[in-house]
Amino acid sequence: MELLVNPTSYTNAIDLIDLGVHQLCVGDNHYCVRNNCHLTLDEIKTLTQHKKNTKILVLVNRFYFDPELDNLTTYLMELSKLDIDGFIFGDFAINQICYEQKIRIPLIYNPETLVTNYDQFPFYLENNIGEVALARELNANEIKEIGQKKNQMKLQVQVSGYAYVMHSRWKLVSNFQETQHIDKELAKTKLLIREISRKEPMIIYEDEHGAHVFTNYSLMLFDKLSELNENHIDTIRIDSFLHDEQWTIKMTKLYLSGLKSLENGSFNDKLIQETNIEDKLSHGFYSMNKQDMIYLVKEDTYE
Repeated sequence: MELLVNPTSYTNAIDLIDLGVHQLCVGDNHYCVRNNCHLTLDEIKTLTQHKKNTKILVLVNRFYFDPELDNLTTYLMELSKLDIDGFIFGDFAINQICYEQKIRIPLIYNPETLVTNYDQFPFYLENNIGEVALARELNANEIKEIGQKKNQMKLQVQVSGYAYVMHSRWKLVSNFQETQHIDKELAKTKLLIREISRKEPMIIYEDEHGAHVFTNYSLMLFDKLSELNENHIDTIRIDSFLHDEQWTIKMTKLYLSGLKSLENGSFNDKLIQETNIEDKLSHGFYSMNKQDMIYLVKEDTYE
C-alpha cells in the first residue's frame, strides 16, 4: 500500500517529501474544492522538480459549468507539460478533455460517495480510469468483497481526517449570517451545525465554491491497516482539510511507521498510543458497531 496526503502548504509538501510520503495531492482552488494546498502552475512545476520518489497528483475535483470548460482545458494542457503523476477528479469533463486532447496523465476518480460496488469498474477501466476512491459509507465486509473483485482497478480508502458528508453551491453560512443579522464574518471559518434530531454536530465550512459539511469526528483506521492490506487496497489517504501542518506531519509519520512495520511483518496497532491526537476519533462506517459509529473516545455531549 502507498500513503497519499494532501499537504497544508508548499512548505508542508516539501517536508512530507522529505519524510518519504509516497503520494501528494495539490491543486489550484479555482479548479478544485476542499483543498488545503493552493498552488499556482509555477509552484506545482517547482514542486515536481523536488519530488524525489514521491508522486505528485493534482486535484481537479470541482464540478464545472459549460462556460468554464475552455479555461479548464487550457489548465489541464498546461499541467500535462509538467512531471505530474495523476489527476484526481470527480467530473467526467476531466476524462473527456483528456481523451480529446490526448493527455496521457493517469486518472483517479473520487466522486466522494458514489463508488460503492465493483460492477462499476469495467466502465471506469474502459474510460482510462485506473484508480477509484471508495465511498466512506462502506463497511469492512463490503470493502473486502470489492477488493476481491477489483481485477485491474486500483482502490483508494480514506483512513484519516474529517469525513465529507455533502457540498452545496449555496452560500449557506453567509445567507444565515445575513438573515440573522450577525456582524461577525463567518465564511471560511470552521463552524459546528447540529440538527435538532441529532445528538452530535457536524462541521460546516463555506468558501467561494459554496458550503461543505463534514463529520465532527476524524477517521482513524490505523488499527485496520492489516485488514486493508489483505483486502487489496492500493492507496490509503490522509485528508488534512481543516487540519493544520502539525497534525498533518504527525499523522503522516504515524501511518508511514505503520506501513513500514506492516512490510516488515511486525505491525503493532499500539503505535497509535504513542501519538498524541486531540481529535474525536472514529472508524466511521468501517466498523458497524454502534459505539464506533460515533466516537472511539468518550466525549461530552453537545447541548
